[in-house]
Amino acid sequence: MLSTLVNTNLIKINLSATNKDELFQELVNLLHENNRIDDKAKFLADIKQRESDSITCMDGIAYPHAKSTAVLEPAIAVGIKKATIEYGDEDGNEPSLFFMIASPDNGADHHIYVLQELFGKFGDEFIEAMHNVTTEQEALDVLLSDQF
Repeated sequence: MLSTLVNTNLIKINLSATNKDELFQELVNLLHENNRIDDKAKFLADIKQRESDSITCMDGIAYPHAKSTAVLEPAIAVGIKKATIEYGDEDGNEPSLFFMIASPDNGADHHIYVLQELFGKFGDEFIEAMHNVTTEQEALDVLLSDQF
């Protein structure tokens, strides 16, 4: 499923964001620039609303997600940052890998299946491999690899 949701244009290996708001804006921009959402403000509001329900972060990986009428085509925007970003995670393990999941409002449990597939990859080896990439193509290859 992941191969249909992400491509190199939806990956940014050197995020410039320094805080959570900038991070959300940067990933929303990727989704918009690649015609996966049609209304940045609406999708951003939906992401923030979902995030206010509970923080979507664990073990150094954040996975903000929302079902939204702004979604034209389901997608994942991927961001990598060498430094961590203050995210409000209770375990104190601030994230440096980010997966923003855009699901259509009528997509039933689409986001659940995407999260399950991503969670199956999350681990120390995956995080290390993602931090060692030097191109968006390498990041995509790691993400889609059966090794993780």
